[in-house]
Amino acid sequence: MKKSKILFLTLSGLTLTFIIGIYSYSKTSEIQPQMLIMYLLIGLIALVSIIISIRKMKEEKEGQPMEDEFTTQVKHKSGFYAYIASLYMWLFIFLFKDILSSDPEILIGGGILLSGVIGYTCKLIVKRELNEK
Repeated sequence: MKKSKILFLTLSGLTLTFIIGIYSYSKTSEIQPQMLIMYLLIGLIALVSIIISIRKMKEEKEGQPMEDEFTTQVKHKSGFYAYIASLYMWLFIFLFKDILSSDPEILIGGGILLSGVIGYTCKLIVKRELNEK
């Protein structure tokens, strides 16, 4: 089985499991508004990932290579920027933890989610920057 199909099936399965888990949890107890926002953001990221994997599957069927020099360069450069930005983000989270929230689960969950958003944003910025050169 090709790499993109495995990725698509994995993302779809995890997204379905996430939705079923949230639905089951909401039946047993009330979901806090902060957690609901996090769940919606995670769901949105999962949907974007599924759309990207579907697009990659179509490109692979058309005969385009999965990885070339450009995508490798984008990955390395955006990974570096995302790593640096995430380090500063975690520093600010720990410095201002009393102001942000008193629940450590919300801080850690928000930090992990924000790290993913930072990584995706860095990838978009680097790809746009390299396309303009």
